Amino acid sequence: MSGGRSILVVDDHGESRASLAYVLEKRGEIVHQAANGRAAVALARREKLHALILDLKLPDMDGLSVLEAVLAEAPGLPAIVVTGFGTIDSAVEAMKRGAADFLTKPIQVDNLLGTLDRCVERAGASGAVSTPPSLASAEMAKLGIVGESRAMQDLFETLKRVAPHDSTVLIQGESGTGKELIARALHALGARASGPFVAINCATLAEPILESELFGHERGAFTSADRPKPGVMETADGGTLFLDEVSEMGLGCQAKLLRAIERREFRRVGGTRKIKVTLRVVAASNVDLERQVSAGRFRTDLYYRLKVLSLEVPPLRERKEAIPVLAQRLLDEVARSAHVPLQRLTPEALAQLERYDWPGNVRELRNVMESVALIGPKGTIDVSDLPANVRQVQAGVLQVSVGTRLDEVERLLIQRTLDSYPTVKESARVLGIGLRTLHSKIRRYHLRRRRS
Repeated sequence: MSGGRSILVVDDHGESRASLAYVLEKRGEIVHQAANGRAAVALARREKLHALILDLKLPDMDGLSVLEAVLAEAPGLPAIVVTGFGTIDSAVEAMKRGAADFLTKPIQVDNLLGTLDRCVERAGASGAVSTPPSLASAEMAKLGIVGESRAMQDLFETLKRVAPHDSTVLIQGESGTGKELIARALHALGARASGPFVAINCATLAEPILESELFGHERGAFTSADRPKPGVMETADGGTLFLDEVSEMGLGCQAKLLRAIERREFRRVGGTRKIKVTLRVVAASNVDLERQVSAGRFRTDLYYRLKVLSLEVPPLRERKEAIPVLAQRLLDEVARSAHVPLQRLTPEALAQLERYDWPGNVRELRNVMESVALIGPKGTIDVSDLPANVRQVQAGVLQVSVGTRLDEVERLLIQRTLDSYPTVKESARVLGIGLRTLHSKIRRYHLRRRRS
């Protein structure tokens, strides 16, 4: 991994900076040194860099400002920030602003070199710092979205086009795919970013309670209403209202929601005064709402009112190339929040994680990483440390649960075959279908392919 990479080290302490430069140069790296923020930004403008190691405590500029300025000059640059134990919050904030990782003082050389190699590898083996995928990934990382897969980068490009508009948005995707994260990104990139983001899960509340939570209630509206209370539609005024699992809403509440969205006004339960609001509505569902409409469980008019703009979040099994980065990031997050030593997944463990189909999506992956972080060995996590259901999956085996729709089974089988064989032609031969038929199914299911 090491050798010949251009690395910028920023530290106002000359002895520490020189010591770090010596270690890096000894393994063949090209080291640029800066004693302050202004010098660091100037070097970032002048040099093609492969990584940044930045001490957040600098004499002339705030370290976070330096980070943002350097990343503006070199989007996608892997940045490792260095901080003392008393300023961990600053390191967390740096991660939100695009840093790849952070280290606490005193720095352990082996830990530094391992972190450096991993961060540069994530950014791409070529070390390029300003290719479009790296730029997209850097933008997405600031919003907490892992953008290493083409599917998520395509979704993000659509999200950026949709975000500036106030039209309602329907986000669909399986449970655990991160629909609320996408909704928050819409809010952050939209014109109402300075306003509140208010979320409500429609699946957790009975209809009378949901109506009160949505629209609020006046004193005496029902037995326990001893004081007036605003609802989420009122508290989201000026911002974004996120309706999670909107498919679980009863038909009566759907009718009232439709009227409120169309008119941007409503009455509290038990009230007579009309309350007007200006907000954006984003809804999410983990089931196909069109089928719910056909079955009479969801209002047609509300469905089309919510689906003015729509986004589809792909399941994790369709973006497996993101699993290594996502798994390590989640493992690091758990370690930091639980105050346990940072661990690394072996290449074999990462390969096993990619074989598993993750029916619970990112939520399931997060739970697995929490489990191995808390009860796994110190240092590295291998295949044997993974849960039994994950480690027992064999290469070339397709997992399908009883009750899965036939078209979904076909989609999974074709995608797994395309991933396993070098050409579409060879995949068609193995599947026993014609090449034209396979191309048709690839288009129908929006599958990824290697080459024709």
